[in-house]
Amino acid sequence: MPLAMFGVDKMSYIGDNWKSREDVEEMTPNQLVSWFLISSYCYYEVGRSIMSDPSFDYLVQRLKEEWDNTDHPHKELITESHLDATTGYDIDYPTIVRMSGNEFLRGIIK
Repeated sequence: MPLAMFGVDKMSYIGDNWKSREDVEEMTPNQLVSWFLISSYCYYEVGRSIMSDPSFDYLVQRLKEEWDNTDHPHKELITESHLDATTGYDIDYPTIVRMSGNEFLRGIIK
C-alpha cells in the first residue's frame, strides 16, 4: 500500500525535524491520526523520533481540535487518555502503521 494514502511524504525531512510544526499545520484530520500512530510507533517501538516533542504536542492539540472531523479507520485505537497524556505507548499498532513507520524511517535515515 503506498505511503501517500496515509499522508506520508518521505521527502518531508527538514534539518533535525522529520516533521515540523508547519507540516502538522498542513495535515488533514485523517493525516493527524496517521501521524500520531506512526510517530508513536517509531518512538516507542523502534526508538526513533520522527518529529520534535513540540511538533508532536502540536499534532496532538490539532488532533483534539479535529477529532470529530476524522473518519480514519484506526481512529478507535487512540483514546482520550492517549491524547491527554500526549502518548501512544500502549497502542497495539496495526501492520500498516508498522510498515509505514519503518518505510518512512528507511527513506530518511541513510
